[in-house]
Amino acid sequence: MYIIILSGILFTIPEIVHAQEEEESAEISLEENIDEFQEHFFEALKQRGIENYDRAIDELLKCKKIDDNASIAFELGKNYYSQKDYGQAKESFQRAVTKKPQNQWYLLGLFNTQLKLNERDDALSTGKKIIYLNPKFREDVAKVHINKQEYKKALKQLEKLQKEAGLTLTAARMKEMLEKRMEKKPSSKKVDDVIKQTPRPREAANSKILEQIEEALSTNAYTDAIRLAKIGLGDFPSQPKLYLYNAKALNALKEYKKAIEMLEIGLDYIIDNVPLEKEFYQTFVVAYKNMGNSKKEKYYLKKIQ
Repeated sequence: MYIIILSGILFTIPEIVHAQEEEESAEISLEENIDEFQEHFFEALKQRGIENYDRAIDELLKCKKIDDNASIAFELGKNYYSQKDYGQAKESFQRAVTKKPQNQWYLLGLFNTQLKLNERDDALSTGKKIIYLNPKFREDVAKVHINKQEYKKALKQLEKLQKEAGLTLTAARMKEMLEKRMEKKPSSKKVDDVIKQTPRPREAANSKILEQIEEALSTNAYTDAIRLAKIGLGDFPSQPKLYLYNAKALNALKEYKKAIEMLEIGLDYIIDNVPLEKEFYQTFVVAYKNMGNSKKEKYYLKKIQ
């Protein structure tokens, strides 16, 4: 209790008044922190919007000093990912997931980064968690299994997806290709005989089919190119060039929607191959330009740059 004497009169002021002053001071300080946090956060969003990722990261790191929450970790992950700094991106996404393990978007950021780092087993583990939240994600998990040449597991995921939520056109095409591959696969008793009779290793057979498709495209034999690409995809469903060449032939035949479907599937199988990725984007540009979709055309032109 505080005692004040004014004109000979004794006044007592309870300590609660002092406590209220401290509380008001703390509230003002908190408001200032919130204002500062929001200022840096919205500036980060603005900088990311104009693809100034370095500046966005600087602003987010200032936010992190004020409040190291899951949203900041996620936003940092997105900016590091855009910079292709996948190590930092993974660390940030992992921190966001640790803070909020049931957030689908945080898990998805981690999943995509693990794929970029070629950590496919870890990506599958993350993918299973996403499936629990969103069964439609089975399609993405199936693609990872195809990349690992685990075709039975991929087909199993697509069969479950068909029962749970239905298949997209892309997933349906994947399932069809996998089923055809399973039908053509020799029985286990004949595997050794088939290997002995094969004059070239698997990689050489993949290379041969690509050469044949390239020749067909160079001579404008687009129907043949599509037929060969389909044969190749039956054996090598994770070879992105087969999807690309198929799409190029479809573009030439003015089957633009089908070309885009092929490109969307094949793009997921590209790992650290920038020239091939750009070739995909250029083929997207051709398709969307001919469809009159200038918005998508500009989007993929920008990605090429």
